[in-house]
Amino acid sequence: MSWQRFHRRTAAVRFVLERFGNAPEHLPHPREHAELSPVFTDDHDMLAALQHKWINQLMGRLERRLSESADHTAERLEATRLAWEETATANPELRRILDHHLPTAHGEALRALRAEQRLLAVSSGLVDHDGAPSETDRTGEALLRLLRGAREQHEPVTV
Repeated sequence: MSWQRFHRRTAAVRFVLERFGNAPEHLPHPREHAELSPVFTDDHDMLAALQHKWINQLMGRLERRLSESADHTAERLEATRLAWEETATANPELRRILDHHLPTAHGEALRALRAEQRLLAVSSGLVDHDGAPSETDRTGEALLRLLRGAREQHEPVTV
């Protein structure tokens, strides 16, 4: 990706978050907006970019939290939970859009979601890096569902 394309994509993501972050059900098709059509081919391409922004934010917080914790599963799980919560708190518009649209994602957006689930499963210590892919996917999906559910109820998850 060229720097010019990167900057256009960053500006388009910022536009989506500012205009539609509080009304994720009204997320437009990229072809309906001049700010989006040169950058995204379709809504799933746009969702993939939003998910990539999320995972980049999450990875930074995960790295910091995990570096502060011991290598015990309980501490890693708590560090993962805290990193996810901090990321959600710092990016409420992004989280609202993703929660509303990712359940029906496919293509690159779905691959980005699966990457987040695997990241959570491995970072939490619930599965090993070399664990079976199906186990990693199931564990990450369950952990993400738990984190999102607790956020929707405004209750922290006790791990």
